[in-house]
Amino acid sequence: MDPPAYQGWVLVAGSLRKRDRAREHLLGLVETRAVGQPIPSERQLSAELEISRPTLRAVVDDLVRDGWLVREHGRGMFVGSPKVAQQISGTHGATYPTGSGNWTSRVLSHGTIQAGTLIGSRLRVTPTTAVLRIARQRFVNGDPICLETIHVLQELVPEFDVRAIEQNSFYAMLEEQYGVIPTDAEQTQGAAAADATESALLGLALEAPILILERTTRDQHGRRFEFTRAAYRGDRYQIKTHLTLSQPPAESA
Repeated sequence: MDPPAYQGWVLVAGSLRKRDRAREHLLGLVETRAVGQPIPSERQLSAELEISRPTLRAVVDDLVRDGWLVREHGRGMFVGSPKVAQQISGTHGATYPTGSGNWTSRVLSHGTIQAGTLIGSRLRVTPTTAVLRIARQRFVNGDPICLETIHVLQELVPEFDVRAIEQNSFYAMLEEQYGVIPTDAEQTQGAAAADATESALLGLALEAPILILERTTRDQHGRRFEFTRAAYRGDRYQIKTHLTLSQPPAESA
């Protein structure tokens, strides 16, 4: 007779297989339906997949949390909008969003300020150094996703067309108009609670979870020229990271 510990692992493994099968089935349903369309009820899916209601509900909860499904009390489940993903890799040292969706932005404010202690320390310049500050609200398919505050050394971007970044890539403009090529960056991520401004502009409840990204970027000369702080909606955004876990094969002589 198998020991209790072994029997327990068998039960856990079986439960995980059922959850994986249910997740694949539900994602298949999502792919064949438009946003807002209904999917079968939990009772119907439980019978069709031959799994328990609690197991199915756990899978549905995960997909609701990731935005694939929307559960409406008294009405059922509907296809949702999945989270916007950001890939931590790319050209010119930039992180970039992936997946479907049309990204646009709206400039909220802009002006030249002194770097001050914080920005000066990030860019390795004196506190009195002139910095162009741009605050913008970013959207995906018209929905607010991010609040971003860019600080870039003013001397590198004289007469910068601030409004142009509402429809164009900030980094592409730097390279094309000023010869500033972003080459690498240091970026940190952390969780926070939305303040009054962030909640209002992102369409969130006060103190709702948000993701804070801070990035310091260097150009082709190794100069720190940009510091950006961005606040992303925690319910609509996720980060993907590509990891290389082994050494590349050695080239033959």
